[in-house]
Amino acid sequence: MEKVLIVEDSKAFARVLIRKIEDELFFDTSWASTYEEATYILEESPERPDFFVALADLHLPDAPEGSVVDYLISKGIPVIVFTGVFNEDHREFIWSKRVVDYVLKETPDSLDYVCSLVKRIYKNKFISILVVDDSATVRRHVRRLLEVHDYSVIEAGDANTALDILSRTPSVRMIITDYLMPGMDGLEFTRLLRRSHHKEDLAIVGISAYAEELLSSRFLKSGANDYLNKPFVSEEFYCRITQNLEMLELVRKLKETSIRDPLTGLYNRRYFFDAGQKFHSCALRDSLTLSAAMIDIDYFKKVNDTFGHKAGDEVLKHVAEGLAGRFRGSDIVARYGGEEFCVLAVNMGREAAVTVFDELRRSIERSRTRVDGKTIPVTVSIGVCCEPGRSLEEMLSRADAALYQAKRSGRNRALVCT
Repeated sequence: MEKVLIVEDSKAFARVLIRKIEDELFFDTSWASTYEEATYILEESPERPDFFVALADLHLPDAPEGSVVDYLISKGIPVIVFTGVFNEDHREFIWSKRVVDYVLKETPDSLDYVCSLVKRIYKNKFISILVVDDSATVRRHVRRLLEVHDYSVIEAGDANTALDILSRTPSVRMIITDYLMPGMDGLEFTRLLRRSHHKEDLAIVGISAYAEELLSSRFLKSGANDYLNKPFVSEEFYCRITQNLEMLELVRKLKETSIRDPLTGLYNRRYFFDAGQKFHSCALRDSLTLSAAMIDIDYFKKVNDTFGHKAGDEVLKHVAEGLAGRFRGSDIVARYGGEEFCVLAVNMGREAAVTVFDELRRSIERSRTRVDGKTIPVTVSIGVCCEPGRSLEEMLSRADAALYQAKRSGRNRALVCT
């Protein structure tokens, strides 16, 4: 179970953070108010959860000078730092700890920025970036920067090696390439890549310490998405990388409008069956495992009757956001119709499905939809099938039967059919 760890000695501020993350991002949280409590959660707690990110105050009563940040990073957890003080020396001190970013507590929009960072870090674990540079020192430096943000990083010492890696690694979404390299230089490499990879599918960022005034424009004209001079400041590096990846994601969303439900942004029913049939055929050949789930919002008619259809739409979008944030890019998450959703999870066995879908149910139960100052509690019932059967339709029928049983047995529960 992946969670967000909050280490903050202000109970009021921690409460606001927890509500923001659980309501808007649907991630579970754990809170520690001291260094000692943080070590207990990570080392002695019976649950021993996995944390994909930590939000930590730079100064705690029992951990001055950011020692809790050092501890969390030593545990392999990306850290976003909160601080109430900011000047140039302070900034340098924070960045020296190799944190994801820092956030000023008194800034009004700081919580929204924190949420965007948390979402970004969660997405990054599914993104591969290829670093191409003949200098092992530069590659190591760029790798360390990227790994702080939890990207999967692949290295290549020259363009030809990079081309071979790219042909075998379809998960690569970005290439960071040097200009001066033996054999094929970065400009020629970029032009070659653009013959088979469009800008909206693969981002290319050129880097160089070569002091040529027009090099940045030459890279951009060759097909690069961006360019950075070496040495670069960490903050600018992260901003450029994030901006380019978010642009890829935006273009992808625009392309997918024809296969998306206009209200929730999830895949529509037609796409679910078109893509799902291909996955199911692979499952029958034993090349992957599948779990299919039917998800229904409890008492949805009552929401419409009590709060109005505008509130009903907000509840649908709220649940859809929870679903979209929980599953991987390889899974299919769709609006099936009305207040029903369906999920086809790839390579997810029965044991994992029990855990994942019950965690989903609980995260939605904890969250709240807010419409015109009113808070609307939401729960869902879920039926899951983990056997491929003879067809995708049969899987969904069995999942629907489990959903019906979940409804009859009290709602707000997830059942896996036997």
